[in-house]
Amino acid sequence: MFCTTAALQLQERGLLDIDAPVTEYIPEFTMRDERYKDITVRMLMNHTSGLMGMMYDDMMLYDDVDGGYHDRFLENLKNTRLKADPGTVENYCNDGFTLLEIVVERVSGESFTDYVQEHISAPLGLEKTGTCSKMYGSENTADIFFGGVPHQTDYCMAYGSGGIMSVAPELSRFGTAFFTDNDTLLSQQSKDEMQRCNARDKYEPPFGLGWDMVDLSTNFKTSRDVQLMFKGGSLFHQYAGLMVAPDEKISVSVTMTGGSGAEDVVVLTESLMKYALEENGIEVTFDEPKKMEILDTVDEKYLKMADIYARADGIYKVDFPDGRYMEITELTAVSPMPERYMYTADDNFVLVNGDPASGNAVQSEKNRLLTFAERDGNTYILCDENVYADSFGRYVSSEYFLQRVGEYDAGREIQQAWQARNGKKYYITSLKYSNAIYVASPAAVLNIPDGVSGCAKLMGLNKSVRFTDENRAEGFVKMPGSGARDLVDIEVFTEDGCEYLRTDSAAMASEESFPGLTEDIREIALETGRAKWYNIDEMGLKSVTLDIPEKAAVYVYDRFDHVVYSSYMKDYGSSITLPESGKIVFAGESGEKVGIS
Repeated sequence: MFCTTAALQLQERGLLDIDAPVTEYIPEFTMRDERYKDITVRMLMNHTSGLMGMMYDDMMLYDDVDGGYHDRFLENLKNTRLKADPGTVENYCNDGFTLLEIVVERVSGESFTDYVQEHISAPLGLEKTGTCSKMYGSENTADIFFGGVPHQTDYCMAYGSGGIMSVAPELSRFGTAFFTDNDTLLSQQSKDEMQRCNARDKYEPPFGLGWDMVDLSTNFKTSRDVQLMFKGGSLFHQYAGLMVAPDEKISVSVTMTGGSGAEDVVVLTESLMKYALEENGIEVTFDEPKKMEILDTVDEKYLKMADIYARADGIYKVDFPDGRYMEITELTAVSPMPERYMYTADDNFVLVNGDPASGNAVQSEKNRLLTFAERDGNTYILCDENVYADSFGRYVSSEYFLQRVGEYDAGREIQQAWQARNGKKYYITSLKYSNAIYVASPAAVLNIPDGVSGCAKLMGLNKSVRFTDENRAEGFVKMPGSGARDLVDIEVFTEDGCEYLRTDSAAMASEESFPGLTEDIREIALETGRAKWYNIDEMGLKSVTLDIPEKAAVYVYDRFDHVVYSSYMKDYGSSITLPESGKIVFAGESGEKVGIS
């Protein structure tokens, strides 16, 4: 929202045309997909650019602020492609806002940090709000916990999409800038432009410019017409929500750590807005889950829909056992468990608990309803359901859930090459020592589903891919919304006898090449961009003391890849008893060494 506000301010000053191509403002912006030339500034703000999604690189850093992510971003984009024609599909895209951040800098002649401070924070009197560079080390920063353990603060280097820090009162004050007739930051014309919804149906995300939602009518009902806008944000450990009712002049914000994250933020923010609206005499009601009339057999027209389906984070099988109900199984889950749906008199399918075959199935309290739909030559399964978040309450979610992709034959040689890697585990090696991904998700496992060829899921990254040759695979799902968010392409290559898996901005090494950590190893020489992994087997249950230099970090994992020690755990010191059958990684800059005693 800060980045969008900046861009629209520049448009009002006549310095930027949001309907002009991005290349007009960043001439060196190129991609290997020629369609990039059609991406406009507006498409960056309404998530229709067609960019793949989000390059992690060194985006999230513990107790560290580093401009490398920003400086490498355009270079990283050069070798990527688009997943859709620009302007055609709505998929949430953080990379679009990093690109917009650079547009703001080029047009204004200021760093994004300075721009936010001078043109947004200062006019509103926000003293505790700014980019991570501005707010680094702020005394207002909340404690960060991972697995119940306090950690150093994680800072987001993608300032345009997630690198703004604030406190709830100031975030609410920022929201007042979008009130009707408040022209502190933007004209009413610009705010009207931000609040316009272009979704083609209720299952598309109701994006505005910058806003996640500018139409919340599917979430709850109000006794009189109320315009509401919402923007949420999620990092690995920190979350925020901002909701504004511009005509009623209500701004509600939530900043939090812990909980279950994004869902909690949405529900808590909506709950606070509900009470604020009711104080203004506006009644808020939720549609109660409807008890569906369940039928014994599925309409014959749906039986031909049995096939392979997918979304960005998994491969699914849809079947209709004996024509009595629908069964959906994620084939790429760790333990595939079918979900069962009964056909209803309303011509949709409702999630049930129990076994339909034995007649003891009952409707789930989620009231999840699935409907089949055709769009742009593709078959989709649409989903409506009640989402419950801890004790905060619930909201109604409507989305494109699955895309029918069918069987895909990559060819025998290609399938065999990938099948040989099935179950292999790859660990992050190329990212900076302070990167929070070493704690949050250090490994990826290739999972090829039984009975389905040509595709796989990278567990850990939670991304589905389709094989294109013996060493390359691509993200392939195309649908609006989160079902096709943040696709990745991968490549496998061998270097110095080690097999690596590479995404657009990170490399991961196969664990097969990891040596064992032995008692005679007293120091580890570090190398920038090459984290060094060791198996702990021989040293399991032994205590070691680590001498870790300033520009380095050590992470220790148990056999399940759960972090039991890291340099960024607070007050944990430098001594640790190593777990059995775990792993340890040393990362840092060239010339540094970690001592072990």
